[in-house]
Amino acid sequence: MRVAFFTPYLPYPPDTGGKTRSYHLLRALAERAEVDLFTVVHGPEPSSQDQEALRQLCRKVILYPLVKSWRTRDRLRRSLATLPRSVDYFHTADSLAQARRDLAAGGYDVLVADEICMTPYAELLPNTPRVVLRQKVDHQHYREIARSRPWGTDKVLDWLEAAKLRRYERLKMPLYDAFIACTEADAAIIRRDVPQMPYLVVPNGADLSSFSPAARQPGEPVLLYVGAMHYYPNIDAVHYFFETMFDRIREAVPNTQVQIVGHSPPHDIQGMARQPGIQVTGSVDDVRPYYSGATVFVVPLRLGGGTRLKIIEAMAMGLPVVSTSVGAEGLDLRDGQDILLANDPISFADATVRLLTDPGLRQHLAQNARQAAQRYDWDKLSEPWVELVLNHASGNKGQ
Repeated sequence: MRVAFFTPYLPYPPDTGGKTRSYHLLRALAERAEVDLFTVVHGPEPSSQDQEALRQLCRKVILYPLVKSWRTRDRLRRSLATLPRSVDYFHTADSLAQARRDLAAGGYDVLVADEICMTPYAELLPNTPRVVLRQKVDHQHYREIARSRPWGTDKVLDWLEAAKLRRYERLKMPLYDAFIACTEADAAIIRRDVPQMPYLVVPNGADLSSFSPAARQPGEPVLLYVGAMHYYPNIDAVHYFFETMFDRIREAVPNTQVQIVGHSPPHDIQGMARQPGIQVTGSVDDVRPYYSGATVFVVPLRLGGGTRLKIIEAMAMGLPVVSTSVGAEGLDLRDGQDILLANDPISFADATVRLLTDPGLRQHLAQNARQAAQRYDWDKLSEPWVELVLNHASGNKGQ
């Protein structure tokens, strides 16, 4: 079986939530089929080492460099065009032309679009089964962001993007043979457009062979937040935490430290590191030492969709977690046993203080969390997905 797999970024190294999910689903599929990976590139080409790591899995790794104008008038034109800007961003006429040639020569049995933004590529080869991975419900994602923003240009543009994505999803989903969602809630929304379409819910997980409990050394209490810091829901979560919770936590536990770990923090979040006891790392090669060194993992998310890789990774390493319900959405976890859930600032701060000051509660949650994480091992989660893709490819063979 031969599969063409289209991603909006090179899924290696797996150092963000999206890249980690793409990498593990790609890896599982490549163990059972011949997979050609096609990905787009903005700016400098990924390192040869990163490309080679994927060539160890895939038959081919093909990059499409994208050259687009970002002048103000071009940005405005894209914002006002019918096509969502979050779809337009990932293709050009040249990249689509090259993909059409590559697909025509490839002899593919099934095409996979990793996210709705890659559908222009997966639709280039007619009469071939197609599967789309939905890491989130895109129009809902932009709608939530628009609601949370103050009035201004960005709010208007996000409302407009949400409306364009809603129309785009309604038009595109019927062209596919199956879809994969992160949660049942996401799947229910997607199925409004394609009620008869086969689908799977594959939550996010962790590589339990890499993420395992480590001995924690005594020291100052540390709260850890992990996430790509150019992603608006993570930016909002960090501001929400410091503006509404942190003072209450520090009043109760004055020596509390905070670490914010993730790519590309904006200037306002970088500036938080000027406060005593707050560290903003930016990109790190390996997040596991930060999990190992933390006392409590905090997830004060108010926006999102899908499931949080970082919660499962933290739990797999035996780190107790405090989260909002939005942050833990889609995960089968018991409040008070596997995780502490809190949905307002006072409750969240108080739950965090309880964990910081009660070693017995921390140990209880850590043990249960590691056990719960066993259900979210990527090796187990990816099996049904591989079967779905191969079944569609097999059906194509019989035509």
